[in-house]
Amino acid sequence: MARLKNADLVHTGPGTPAGRFLRRFWQPVQRSDDLKPGWAKRVQVMGEHVTLYRGEGGTAHLVQDRCPHRNTQLAIGWVEDDCIRCFYHGWKFDGTGACVEQPCEADSFARKVGIETYPTHEYLGLIFAYLGEGAPPPPPSFPELDEDNGDPLLTRVWPLPFNYFQRLENSLDEAHVHFVHKVSADLTDELAVLPAFEAEETEYGILRLGTRERGADKDLRYSHFFMPNCNLLVVPPSNADDAWAAHLTWRVPVTDELTLSYSVERRTPPTPRTVGRDGRPFPSAESVIAAVLDGRMRMRDVDPDHPGLFNIQDTVAMAGQGPIYDRRNERLGKSDIGIILLRKIYERELGKIADSKPIKKWRRPTDKVMLGFKPLENV
Repeated sequence: MARLKNADLVHTGPGTPAGRFLRRFWQPVQRSDDLKPGWAKRVQVMGEHVTLYRGEGGTAHLVQDRCPHRNTQLAIGWVEDDCIRCFYHGWKFDGTGACVEQPCEADSFARKVGIETYPTHEYLGLIFAYLGEGAPPPPPSFPELDEDNGDPLLTRVWPLPFNYFQRLENSLDEAHVHFVHKVSADLTDELAVLPAFEAEETEYGILRLGTRERGADKDLRYSHFFMPNCNLLVVPPSNADDAWAAHLTWRVPVTDELTLSYSVERRTPPTPRTVGRDGRPFPSAESVIAAVLDGRMRMRDVDPDHPGLFNIQDTVAMAGQGPIYDRRNERLGKSDIGIILLRKIYERELGKIADSKPIKKWRRPTDKVMLGFKPLENV
């Protein structure tokens, strides 16, 4: 097998090894609530634009970006029944990509024209698409969040001004919690001490373990990374009014320097606060991030009750690496065991793609995975 040492992990456009790898998995492309019946949107995923629309009957479809007639964007057209009609000359395509109507043209011409389509699947409040080669794998399944426990299903999307792989590495980095999220960690007994780290490859991705000793007590924190870009763990409260909750996230490249983080939780959110401790309305998270990165504000000055605190903290840390992190001058240690394993797996799988060999058949357990903190004697 071709050895891809220092493999190109960061570029995900069409034809790139990482792009071909990510496209072999279902990827979220939109929150379900953000696409109304009868509407179309132009979205960008891994460097390419596509058209997402929801038919009047409620089914979501993903098709190519431009009409094959004169190449204008299909997303500016009309949704009619389960079809989309081009705004420019009225060519109409159904959800299978077939051209079903061509004003001013013979019917025989329409039968020769079609557009590319991609499978879609809606789950946990997100619209997923399969953009890869061949038949799609089974759609995502997370029984850890399927069950309605009485809490609402919360879905969020957050733009990250840096490369997706930086965010993936952070998902395998438990040490940063005690520093980047120190304000929140200090609120919990569970995160009172730094852990010893372990990481192992599994049939679905990576199991990350953090062992913490508190006198005679010792426990393990279980977190799970599902290949290629999905993280499942229980996250601490962001402030004193919040609570622990199972947190599921996908980090999806938009371009090589922009990532969307899609998150799903079942939790009752705390009563939203609109003003900070100084009595003034909270500034936007984006303005806080920019002020910290520009040196106009310190992280210690960020109101700990800001509703976007976690995302502000993470974004500042990773944006500080640059839009695409140059890994040549880093010094990794024992706490980076998960990051090292993630890179080895990606390098191996991208090498298989470069050699036109099948990648590992990743599959999740049928049962729920263990989450959160467990006393060591009960493991």
